[in-house]
Amino acid sequence: MSLHTSLRFVAVLITVLIATQVKDVVWSSLLWSLAFVHYALALFYSRRRMALVTSQTHSLIPAVGVTLAGAALYLNQFSLLIYFGIHHVFNEVYLWNRTLSVPEDGGRRALRGSAVLLNGFIYAVLLRHYSELSWIDPSLLFAGLLASYGYFFYCFNRLHPSLSLFTLINSCSFELFGLLLVILSLFTPIGLNHIVLYHFIFWSLYPINKFYKQGHGELTRYLVVSLVLLGIFLLFSPMGVSDRAASEYYYYEQFLFWSFVHITLSFFLSDAHPAWITRWFRLRPKATPSS
Repeated sequence: MSLHTSLRFVAVLITVLIATQVKDVVWSSLLWSLAFVHYALALFYSRRRMALVTSQTHSLIPAVGVTLAGAALYLNQFSLLIYFGIHHVFNEVYLWNRTLSVPEDGGRRALRGSAVLLNGFIYAVLLRHYSELSWIDPSLLFAGLLASYGYFFYCFNRLHPSLSLFTLINSCSFELFGLLLVILSLFTPIGLNHIVLYHFIFWSLYPINKFYKQGHGELTRYLVVSLVLLGIFLLFSPMGVSDRAASEYYYYEQFLFWSFVHITLSFFLSDAHPAWITRWFRLRPKATPSS
């Protein structure tokens, strides 16, 4: 099992433990505080990428367009469930895509597209009881889910026709785990906040390996800053003991605002997106004058 897949399972396990053991205001305060830590660290570690985007005309103009579009969605109270869903599915697929040890070709692109479709259907089926999705006949969602699984494994088999069953399961274990989550959702509702919490926990774990390779100093700095920020946000959260503890309404409104900011910025600061998005924000070689 790859490190990436292992981290996904660990994040799911931690999410389940928190969701089953933490309740009410403590649960919401922890969720929002983890969100603010995630957003703050993403801004800090993306500062060089942001400077690069703003320094290139070919990147700056579409970045402004994306920012204005995100602002319009927020001001018009667009569904966070839909906006986060796009962000979450792209993250899941394009990080997983990095672990595939095959060349970039038509087969890999087809597999990646099938994975986007599959993860989108898993997300929609798990959250089918929300108003944004409840208008869709559940039988259509489940039919789409089964069809997307079939297409995903068809594309995977075309890419790796000689893989053994064990290797196939090992490579797609988390996608198979998604089916178990769908079955679980038949007996107990899975909420948007559960998936959001998983997202924050995974992204808390994901950078650890990179910082470890850079040296213990970088890893220690990341862990200390993360814990300090979490402590500060919890202190002023609705569950906090500070005299200036915020109300649940205030923290929720801040969570909504910064969620839209984070997702919008990620379109031009993160590589975990399709090439038709990232190509606008990558460094382009300067043209050399012809002699």
